[in-house]
Amino acid sequence: MHLETATTPEEVLRELRAASEQRVEGKAKSGPPRVLDICQILALEVPAPKMLVESVLPTAGACLLFGAAKSGKTLLAVQTLLAVAGGRPLFDYYHVLEPGPVLIVEQDDPAGAGSLKAILERSAALVADLPFYLAPRIPYTFGSALSTWLGEQIKSRGLRLVVLDSYTALRGSRAGGADIVKVEQTDLTSLDELAKRTGCCILVVHHSSKGSAGLDWSDKAAGTYAMSAATEMQIHITRFGELETSAPERLVRVRGRHTEGGDMVLRFRKDSLDYEHVLEGGAAPLFPLVREIETAFGTQSFGPMELSNAIGMSRRTAHRYIDELYRAGSLSKRGYGEYALTGGRP
Repeated sequence: MHLETATTPEEVLRELRAASEQRVEGKAKSGPPRVLDICQILALEVPAPKMLVESVLPTAGACLLFGAAKSGKTLLAVQTLLAVAGGRPLFDYYHVLEPGPVLIVEQDDPAGAGSLKAILERSAALVADLPFYLAPRIPYTFGSALSTWLGEQIKSRGLRLVVLDSYTALRGSRAGGADIVKVEQTDLTSLDELAKRTGCCILVVHHSSKGSAGLDWSDKAAGTYAMSAATEMQIHITRFGELETSAPERLVRVRGRHTEGGDMVLRFRKDSLDYEHVLEGGAAPLFPLVREIETAFGTQSFGPMELSNAIGMSRRTAHRYIDELYRAGSLSKRGYGEYALTGGRP
């Protein structure tokens, strides 16, 4: 049966999936494109997106985790793998909705196995019996061979989450004159199709572009716009530039194609080599300011004038920040023009 001859919604959906599978395996056949009318579109029974880890990762699809060097990308990925493998809440906060076996492909760090061993040994969770697998230095790059091998691993081991560390290390050599946008789109689109066909989440670790300082966080992944356009979810981790270099806090921002995004602050714990959850929501990007307010006022109330004098900002800026923090739930109103921090110490 060809796509142009399928008539029922089931046949259309089945043929579209078959075409996707052929693209992943590099066996796509040429032919006239399928054009659906509105009745056929509405009749399609497409499953609603589901989450593997609430607010963080979808059940199926390729996702991108990126950040600057030494920002803690791999550590965040490993902690997520352990949470999914053990069915424990990520950061003791976000529930794992579909736990199961996990795999990390460590292609970036020649000593990756040793680094992973150190993380596992220091983990607060019991890890000895977890369905956690490591594939160090595989002989594949992005393409049909990698997709075939990954598909076999996902099927034979029943994997729920795969981490590829990293995109740059697994990227094949590029011939001169190649269309970089199309190459990156092909790499990640085929990976996304494989993930959705097998019902697995594949998280690709990548680094930020050095020339992206003035861009929105979602555009900072190195490479072209195809890096984010072809993936189901983007996760960005960064240090706070306003805090001291050794500060353990990280800002993590999540944006999904079919799910709501969000911001969170995590704090690195050296003893257990993992992150703890600090806060989430609209106040997360303003964490350094929240900490300054806590230092200046503690539990005491303050207004725009007091904030302006204590922090060293204009009255207008103080009004704006108070409004943002109040709407984010980090400030409570104690009277006319009087506010105080809510909750415990950030």
